[in-house]
Amino acid sequence: MRKLTSLTPWAVLGTILLVTTGCALSAPGNGDATGQNTSLALLTPALPETLNPLAGFDNNGTGKINESLYTLEGSPDQLPQIVPLLAADEPKISSDARTWTISLRTDASFSDGTTFEASDVVASYQTIMDPASASPILGTLTNLAEVKALDAHTVEFTLRESQVSFKTALLIGIAPSEAVISGQRVEESVLNRAPVGTGPYRVDSIGPARLVLVANPDFRDGEAAVKRVTYEAAPDDNARAQRMMAGDFDGTVLPPRLAQSFATNPEFDEVVATSADWRGLSLPADNPLTGDAQVRLALNLAVDRQVLIDGVLAGAGRPAHTFVPAEYGEAFDPSAVFAHDPQRAAALLDEAGWVAGSDSMRSKNGTPAAFTLMYNPGDAMRRDLSLAFSAQMQQLGIDVSVEAATFETAEPRAGTDAIMLGGGDTPYDVDTQLYKMLHSTYPATGAYYDNPSRFADPAMDKALEAGRTTLDPTKRAAAYREVQRRYVKDASMVLLAFIDHTYIQRASVSETWQGTGTLLEPHDHGTAWGPWAKIGDWVPKP
Repeated sequence: MRKLTSLTPWAVLGTILLVTTGCALSAPGNGDATGQNTSLALLTPALPETLNPLAGFDNNGTGKINESLYTLEGSPDQLPQIVPLLAADEPKISSDARTWTISLRTDASFSDGTTFEASDVVASYQTIMDPASASPILGTLTNLAEVKALDAHTVEFTLRESQVSFKTALLIGIAPSEAVISGQRVEESVLNRAPVGTGPYRVDSIGPARLVLVANPDFRDGEAAVKRVTYEAAPDDNARAQRMMAGDFDGTVLPPRLAQSFATNPEFDEVVATSADWRGLSLPADNPLTGDAQVRLALNLAVDRQVLIDGVLAGAGRPAHTFVPAEYGEAFDPSAVFAHDPQRAAALLDEAGWVAGSDSMRSKNGTPAAFTLMYNPGDAMRRDLSLAFSAQMQQLGIDVSVEAATFETAEPRAGTDAIMLGGGDTPYDVDTQLYKMLHSTYPATGAYYDNPSRFADPAMDKALEAGRTTLDPTKRAAAYREVQRRYVKDASMVLLAFIDHTYIQRASVSETWQGTGTLLEPHDHGTAWGPWAKIGDWVPKP
């Protein structure tokens, strides 16, 4: 999630991609659903390291190969509902929200012909829970104590602590138990290159730069109308834009500024997807400047978020003041914002002893008001946001040095240097958007990018725990509004924006196919998302 990479391996996985073992690329699937061409060719920014759901591939409920117990359903401008997929019904939740009993559908089978049963669910979750498997999504299940089959079609999950948001952990893809080897590291599994799932597609071919999916002829709901989907990797943004213009592909994901170049071309549609994908910078606790709560408030008041969105993101985003966007409905507090007030920010710095010198730069007792802001060297958006933020802080008398740094370089420096981060990995419950970023048990119980500023406040912990454990939705929403109100009084980071994801698709595709629209998207995005998130449900227009 909040790693330095813009698309994590699993996101990009989620961005399903690749490119061929040597066969020539066919012409784009031009939407001729009534003729022979029922294929689609998509350009994607990166290659997946694995297709194994137990290693994190397609773990947000929209898997095309490996389905999950639940999936996402809803409109693009609101929080999706988490509805049954391989589950037969809503979970039965105990009064303390620690025991979750799930009935499974009986008509699903894997693409290898084996029947989907409770043993597959148990094997999948136990593999992720097993430290010997070294699954990168183990952290998703830290609260899961046990999973067991009550019978062939019923599974029971037992949690260590009450967690109403556990349903988000039921969006993980399920693999057949026959393909799971106890104690085997997920990186060594055959599922990495040859996944077996219950979904509408199976792998036709995979190579160093191309992944081809074909419709599963035995899928329980019937064979998908889009028979073949090719994902080809093209890491360079400009190269993808040029290849789209050349007419070789049906769709791609592009940064907002590049997407604008297609706006007046009638051959293309621009699709903008709302997301809970945030960008913001950590404020290291061990830095004498950013460790000061009054300074943190000043930074949040001084930054002009809308200028950053208009300039760096070409308008494709919304200001982020807390980790909660408006799509969370009653759990969102619209009053929890930092008014853009550079004059008050300057006064706060003066009060805290960080005063301007003859060169207009601030210091306190000989210590310069300065810190380093690191960004992933391969992420142009984070670089540009970092530079723009630095320029704004210069006007306040604070020197922010911007430095490219890899994951390995940044992690040991998280306590003293700031990092431009991204988040919203599994944003389909407000708990998952907040708990790891603000609860005092993190980052010790998670990764360095969980609560990277090491924020600790007993009252905040209490509100977060109330939101996590309370079954009453009204009380839950009230608890999370309290979290936001507390945050704007004592911020741990500087949140900048929720990013809109921009996609380009040939107009001929939407003219011929009835698509499924977009969903509120997570941090992970790409051609597995956007208008193609549920491509298996597409039907030809009459």
